[in-house]
Amino acid sequence: MAAMPFDYERAIAENEIIQNARRRALDILKPTDAQLQHGLELHQDALVCDCFSFLPQVWSEKSVAQVNELRDAEVGAREFSLRSGFIRGTAATHDETAAREYLSALKASGLTCILQNVGEGKTREEDIKRMALFRGASSFFTNDLLWGGWPDQVQTAKAEGRCCIFGSVNGPPMPGAMVDPDEEFGWLDTWHQLGVRMMHLTYNRRNFVGDGCMEDANAGLSVFGKELIGELNRAGIIVDVSHSGKQTSLEAAQVSRKPMVASHSGCCGVHEHPRHKTDETLKAIAEGDGLLGVFAVGGFLAPNGTIASMLDHIDYAVKLIGADHVGIGTDVAYSGDPPSPVRGYSGARWNGVWWGAWKPGVLGNGGDEASRGSLMWTNWPLYTVGLVTRGHSDDDIRKIIGGNMLRVLQANVPEDLVRV
Repeated sequence: MAAMPFDYERAIAENEIIQNARRRALDILKPTDAQLQHGLELHQDALVCDCFSFLPQVWSEKSVAQVNELRDAEVGAREFSLRSGFIRGTAATHDETAAREYLSALKASGLTCILQNVGEGKTREEDIKRMALFRGASSFFTNDLLWGGWPDQVQTAKAEGRCCIFGSVNGPPMPGAMVDPDEEFGWLDTWHQLGVRMMHLTYNRRNFVGDGCMEDANAGLSVFGKELIGELNRAGIIVDVSHSGKQTSLEAAQVSRKPMVASHSGCCGVHEHPRHKTDETLKAIAEGDGLLGVFAVGGFLAPNGTIASMLDHIDYAVKLIGADHVGIGTDVAYSGDPPSPVRGYSGARWNGVWWGAWKPGVLGNGGDEASRGSLMWTNWPLYTVGLVTRGHSDDDIRKIIGGNMLRVLQANVPEDLVRV
């Protein structure tokens, strides 16, 4: 299937879900005709990078049948969650309707680059399976996707009308035996060779690196965690503290020799939430030439967060740490509707997110605005329009929607690498 150039109007015309989300965003933004046109043209021309997100998720009749077969076979809730995700991840590769929905969502975003979550940081075996899934999609949609290893490939992708994908993992692939440093840290080189360019230190809960953002304690980095950051800097993998606790995040910014990120987070100064970063931490990240990627998770940005809430966090961060240190990492994906009912384990005691559970009483739901509303992933061009309506300069907008993340990627390339 030949690559489709970025054509926002064409892409949204093919999909009612995308159309409805666009209307909801425009009803909030209320841009003038000139602002809308300028924002869309700027988005089309720029290198646009999502600091943390996911490729589109679609269904086909075959994938629905396969998932229902798993449920009927009573494979168990955990196995169902894992295997159904893999089935859905390949739906667009065996059904033309699903493929067109997948590509229309991708093209509607207008993205040139995505830091794609390719692993959960639970087990190395499971993460390798997840990485293979996205490598497979990139090789299948070769006219539209480019599995990237180096920042200069983003320019190549832009010239060819493709989207460059870099891998991100939600936690370090450490054995945890604490016997041999080569065994602990050697896996980082393997992950880098597989295309991973960004890695969480923690995911909500405490691990041997430091405290996650959903812990009651706030102990910061362990000694091992400080060593890990040094090894990530050496290997060429960006340090990410999006799900880390306040002290862990602050200390990571102080320890890292390379620019690091909170790739999908928000500002405590706008709305207090465990997933957000304090002014002190944001300033420390900026002092190291890193960035904050503001996410599109409405329920975290504000009690009833919309695209306006996202822009509020961006505005606040720009004033606090400067436009050179702000990006957008949506933490959401386009998710299509299944063509027929899907049977699952709705009442299962086990669920797929237990390992990174939220604190009791802490909102863990992104809300409708991220899935079908003004913050929907396919509204990426309207994020740019929103920045125009807020009065940001074109130069600053180019930085926020992609330039800053590409700078951080470049700064983390291993120092001894030779690119010919």
